[in-house]
Amino acid sequence: MTREKSAFNFDRTIFGFNITERGVKSFSKTFKVGPFSQTLNIKLDSGKVRGTTSLPGTGLAKRYDLPSLEDFQVPDLPENKEDMWHDSN
Repeated sequence: MTREKSAFNFDRTIFGFNITERGVKSFSKTFKVGPFSQTLNIKLDSGKVRGTTSLPGTGLAKRYDLPSLEDFQVPDLPENKEDMWHDSN
């Protein structure tokens, strides 16, 4: 089912957060590394991370996908796991 179109479109970036008429959508951060500009964009609803490396003023840029934020989560480890190097004799 499609969403009803709104009468007004609102798309604004405030302090790195992309805000539309439907709410906050993503967070972006740009920083310079030497002559290059690096931009990271995180979609807040899915956690998808994209990056862009560009040469400012030239229009040249390379986009790429980075691993999801879920890939960086550390799994819970068992509290009472027996050490395989422990001599139980």
